[in-house]
Amino acid sequence: MLEELSKQIKEILLGDIRKILLDTRSGSIQVVEEKSDGDSATIADIKIGELLVERLPELLPDSIVINEEDFNRNMFENFKTTKYVWIVDPIDGTKAFRTAGNNEYCVAVALLEDLNPVLSVVYAPEYEFAGEKGLLFETNAAREGATLNGNLISASENTNIADIVCINHVHKDTCLNSTEKIISEMCSTAKMIRAFDGHSTLINYALVSADKLQRVFTRRGANVWDVVQSAYILEKTGGIVFYEDGTNIFPLDISKLQVQDTKLLMPFNIACHRNLKDEIIGKIREEV
Repeated sequence: MLEELSKQIKEILLGDIRKILLDTRSGSIQVVEEKSDGDSATIADIKIGELLVERLPELLPDSIVINEEDFNRNMFENFKTTKYVWIVDPIDGTKAFRTAGNNEYCVAVALLEDLNPVLSVVYAPEYEFAGEKGLLFETNAAREGATLNGNLISASENTNIADIVCINHVHKDTCLNSTEKIISEMCSTAKMIRAFDGHSTLINYALVSADKLQRVFTRRGANVWDVVQSAYILEKTGGIVFYEDGTNIFPLDISKLQVQDTKLLMPFNIACHRNLKDEIIGKIREEV
């Protein structure tokens, strides 16, 4: 069933959704909503969200969809009691989507069963890396690992903390928190290890799984739909996403999530290869 679901989701992504993205971006991108946190929603966000909210429950009856563009507290209450939940981000990195020449955005879909992920697909239609045109990450519980554009991927097992190359963009909030300071001091080239405001956390977490760009990435102030899809892909390739107390983000702990208006926020989390976790957690506890 999972392989068939993956196939059907890819068909939706590479068909109707790809057309919405490319048609919207080739014309004048209409902004539907400017959000209080500086983010925005375009007509493409809305159309893709509506399409997935309609189509995904058709693929799996009795499932519900948690969608960034229409999330509310009632959905969270249903989330807590429903066995199968789709987590959807119609466009992660909307600011990048709105910016000519910036391809760092994606569409991401995951399926949770009893708060554990069992399927994930992350599609970046224009993101270019090493000559690739478009990235499609996918995995499910029936597979041993995860793939990028159909090829099996695996994060390096011999990564050394001193050799880590980390994201070094300046966020709108330029103050490092205590954990970010500790990790940045451990990493030889990094002064800032956090999502650049407006870029796609999902892409960065997925690229950690493919051992590209960086091997440690942190994120604070992230919604569930900003993280879980790629966190599952990373987990299937030998990586891990965990909280500052060392606990894995999966299964999702409802008590750790915070509903704030239209947001479903997760605690500060860290993505890396599994063999780096103990060193990072040890350093955090040592400093504390």
